[in-house]
Amino acid sequence: MDDKVKDLLEKIRGAADVAADACADTARVAGRKAGQMVDVAKLNVQLFDLNGEFNDILRQLGQVMYNTHLGQEAEGDPVSGLLARADETAAKVAEVKDRIADLRQSQTCPACGAPCGREDKFCRRCGGAL
Repeated sequence: MDDKVKDLLEKIRGAADVAADACADTARVAGRKAGQMVDVAKLNVQLFDLNGEFNDILRQLGQVMYNTHLGQEAEGDPVSGLLARADETAAKVAEVKDRIADLRQSQTCPACGAPCGREDKFCRRCGGAL
C-alpha cells in the first residue's frame, strides 16, 4: 500500500477512536441524567402524596375549629395531635424538596420558591438574595 494511503487510514482510525470515546462519554452522561430524572420523578410523586397528606391534615384542623365554633366539643385534644402530624409532614416535604434540589443541582429561592442554580447569588425570577 502507498504510504499516503496508510497515513490517511491511520488518521481516520485515530479520528474514529476519538469519536468512539466521545460517544461513550456522552452515553455515560446521558445515562446519569436519565437516572437523575427518574429519581426526581419518583421524588415528585412522593412530594405530591405528602402535599395531599398535609392538605388533609389542614382540612381536619379546620373541621375541628369549625366544630368548636359551633359549640361541639371534641374528645381529647385533637388539635395538638393534628399539629404534630402537620409539623412532621411539613418536615418531610422540606426534606424531599431538598433532595430534589440536590439531584437537580439547584437551590430554591426562599422569597418566591423559584428554582435557581447552585452557584447563583440572586434569584433569576424575583432578584432576591439566595
